[in-house]
Amino acid sequence: MYSSLNTKQCTLLLLVGMKGVGKTFIGSILERYLDVKFLRIEPIFLELLQLEPKLQGIPLEKRGFQMVLAKLDELAQKHPVLCIESTGTAHTFPDLLAALRQGFHVLLINIQAPIDTCIQRVRSRDASAHIPVSEDRLREINELALSVSLPWDLKINNSELQDEAFIAQAVKELLQNKSEKP
Repeated sequence: MYSSLNTKQCTLLLLVGMKGVGKTFIGSILERYLDVKFLRIEPIFLELLQLEPKLQGIPLEKRGFQMVLAKLDELAQKHPVLCIESTGTAHTFPDLLAALRQGFHVLLINIQAPIDTCIQRVRSRDASAHIPVSEDRLREINELALSVSLPWDLKINNSELQDEAFIAQAVKELLQNKSEKP
C-alpha cells in the first residue's frame, strides 16, 4: 500500500503514544539537542485537509501517509536521523510501519503518561496545529493508543514534563547502542 523510495542509510525514530502525551514536545527536544530532524505529521494532514476538505477515513490516511513517506525520503538525503510522531492507531498504521522499515532503520519509542493527563494537555494546547477531534473521539483514540503493543526500543515516561537533557540523553544512548550493534 505504501512505499518508501529512500536508499540512503537513515535511522527513523518513531515516537508512539496517546494524543497529548508529549510526542511533539519530545520530538522538538531531539531536534534541539541531537542531530535529529523532526517531521511533524499533523501539519501535513492539515494541509491535505485544506486542499481536499471532504477527504476522510482510510482515503485520508492513505494520501496523508504517502505524503509523509515522500517527505521522509526527501529529508533522508540530508539527515542521517529523522523523527516522526504517531498515535499508532490509524487503520493503515501496520502498512505504514512496514514501508518505514523498508526505507529506514526504525527505532520505536513509546511515550507514556496517564490518559487523563493527556486529555487535559490536549484541552489546554494550541489547537490550530493539530487535527481537531471531539472529546469522545479523543478518548477513543487515546484508549486505542494505550493498547498499541510494539517491540519498543525505548520507553519514556512523560507523566510530568521531563527534564529535556534527560530525554535527549536517553535517546542519544539508544542511538549509540543501536549503531554499535551489527
